[in-house]
Amino acid sequence: MDQTLINDVARAVHLLGMALGFGVAFIADLLAARAMVRPLKDHELRMLHSFHKVVSFGLLLLWTSGLVLLWLRTGFQSENFSPKLMTKIGVVLLLTANAIAIGRIGLPTMYAYQSWRFGDLPLSIRLQMSSLATISAACWFSALSLGVFTQLRPLPWETLSLLVGVTYMVALAAALAAATVSPIVAYFARWRESRPRLFRELPQYHT
Repeated sequence: MDQTLINDVARAVHLLGMALGFGVAFIADLLAARAMVRPLKDHELRMLHSFHKVVSFGLLLLWTSGLVLLWLRTGFQSENFSPKLMTKIGVVLLLTANAIAIGRIGLPTMYAYQSWRFGDLPLSIRLQMSSLATISAACWFSALSLGVFTQLRPLPWETLSLLVGVTYMVALAAALAAATVSPIVAYFARWRESRPRLFRELPQYHT
């Protein structure tokens, strides 16, 4: 088979995997964020489970097509691996590990604490859950940037590792912020829900 055709098909599959993974992961994060203000409902948890399957399928497409592209461009010879390519492989490895953690830890935890607001969870669980979400976002953003921006191609390993490292530091800072602020959000959400009930319970005076 013509290698040009194989390359074009692999690139198309790679783009499809990126679109599925990045797009659906972003939607899933927005849905999960509703737990900041109210407990998630049964159908929302089922949607998150379905979204995770789609993201996992997108990752599978990324790996299969990526290995084909890697073979075409490098022949799996180590001297042909650029710093950008090595960085991208590392990012996708971390992305895969994080996706497995979401499936084995994140989703079961959400089911176990379904009736809880995020801010009412123990601090250790809030940190764990928010880290899974922000690291996932950082991985997808990094993978997309490494695949799209040609300006990153000539950069040395030291610069690329610094850029990726800063990205993940920002992600972890965002996770810490979410875990810290969420109890305040939960408090005001409960207060807002209680207001109509309090006003209904006030005695009515007729003139």
